Amino acid sequence: MAAEYIVTFGAFALGLLMLVKGSDIFVEAATRVAKGFGVSEFIIALVLASIATTLPEVTTSAIAAYQGLSDIALGNAIGSALANIALILGLSALIMPLDVDEIAWKNALFMIGVTFYAWILMRDLVISRIEGLTLILIYLGFLYYLYKKHVTLEEVKEGRGNPKRDVVILFASGLVVVFGARLVVESAVKIATALGIPEVVIGLTLVSVGTSLPEMANSLTATLKKIPNISVGNIVGANILDILMVIGIAALIRPIKVDYSIYSFTTPLTLFVMVVLTVSLKLNNRVGRKTSVVLLALYAYFLYANFT
Repeated sequence: MAAEYIVTFGAFALGLLMLVKGSDIFVEAATRVAKGFGVSEFIIALVLASIATTLPEVTTSAIAAYQGLSDIALGNAIGSALANIALILGLSALIMPLDVDEIAWKNALFMIGVTFYAWILMRDLVISRIEGLTLILIYLGFLYYLYKKHVTLEEVKEGRGNPKRDVVILFASGLVVVFGARLVVESAVKIATALGIPEVVIGLTLVSVGTSLPEMANSLTATLKKIPNISVGNIVGANILDILMVIGIAALIRPIKVDYSIYSFTTPLTLFVMVVLTVSLKLNNRVGRKTSVVLLALYAYFLYANFT
């Protein structure tokens, strides 16, 4: 038994190391890619960074849908979207106010729009395969719009490094972060169970926040490195992916039965949190400490409501 505990704590420590080091390399590569392709840091984070860090949500919800576990499939997507803003951006902005490009609030507005659309799809407490397909198509259209409007694949100029190599590093380090997050979550669940922590606590903290660990690691690292566009762009992009691709793919695999509490409470709260963020970005292109306190308070309320 003692040997099992040692292995579990070792896995936890290794997972944390992979998260921290992977995130460090990830953020640096994302910045080099932005400069190399002549694309803003925010757009790089919105697309490439979010795709890499949302892999845990995609795989978790896809597997859950395949197994017929609708609550996990949908709860994972909506819960992660809520945690990404209220918890992760809340913590990041508490450490340091996040000043970003003007494009941030416009993409945040799109995030609200797709989340509201997903909420409308839940009204009959089922998200069908066709509805899931519409979510996926919206995301593909979003990528095409970004490509046409913002991406200019120019010849690499002297001093701009090797963007193609940096893209490979970006995804490779993103995978390191994902596997690190998986180790942390699995080992933490074992530790919590061994210590007698109730399953509801494990579900509300480790499972819901667990798949958002890559976003947390990357956003906090970007904040500490004073690259707020990466921090905010990663979260906004991850949420757009959570709503459109995570839910879309899960529903395409198997129609999702929507728990009424997700439709009546969690999704409206998530929309409200998104509005708070977007208003802050629209007013002054920043997420300040006052906004971070509001976001963290809303997440605390979410946890309290679930506990009671």
